[in-house]
Formats: sequence, C-alpha cells, structure tokens
Amino acid sequence: MFREMLQFAITGLLALLLDLFLFALLVGLGIAELVANPVSMTVRLIVAFFLTQQWVFEGKGNQSLGKQASGFLVLAAGNIFVTEVALWAAITVAGGDLALALALLVKVLAIATTFAGRFWLSRRYVFNVREESRSDTAIQ
Repeated sequence: MFREMLQFAITGLLALLLDLFLFALLVGLGIAELVANPVSMTVRLIVAFFLTQQWVFEGKGNQSLGKQASGFLVLAAGNIFVTEVALWAAITVAGGDLALALALLVKVLAIATTFAGRFWLSRRYVFNVREESRSDTAIQ
C-alpha cells in the first residue's frame, strides 16, 4: 500500500502542476479566478483519474469504468466546491495584486490537507481495491 500511496502522491503532484499552470494561464488571459478554478481543476481531475486508474491501482479494483468515474466525480465535486469556497474567501480578503498568489496557495493547501482522505476514499470506494492477503504482500 505504501507504493500505491507514493504513486498517488506523484500522480497528484503532476496533476496539480498542470492545474496551477492552466489556472495561472487562464487568469493571465483575464478570466476571473472563480471561473478559471473549476476549469483548471476539471482538467486536473480528469488527468488524475486516468493516471490513478492506470498507474496507481493498475486495474486492481473490481468496479466498472463507469462506477469508478462516477465515484471519482463525487469526490471531485466535493474537492471543487471546497476549493472554490476557500478561493472566494482568499480573493475577498486579499483582492488586487495578491489575489493570484493567494489563490495558488489556497489550491495547493486544499490538495495537501485532503491527501490522506482522498487516497483512502479513492482506494476503498472509487476503485474498490481489495486488501491483499499477507502472503501476497510478502511475495511482492
């Protein structure tokens, strides 16, 4: 499970970098932060879903692609909502020139603070990975 958690972290970091780049690009093009955020997060979450499915859990789950995607969508919707509220609060407080820097910080903190919960929910409910027996774990 440690390997999966490490791969989940790497996948999340790659997807986060894509999210932050796209978010900064959209804001730089004049799109409001609260509009740019769900767009960049949606792209991040799509990339994260497929990387997680194909690399982290490597087809270990016994859910269909549709069930995995719908479970991931529920987690993603919650993630977008929480980040959007935190972003709104940051923009309202900071405003002006600090808004983009604070927005990026809020996005990073939102992801970092929910890492363990997202890993566990993804492993257990989205991809429905069953625990390996001790003998299987010892062999690997």
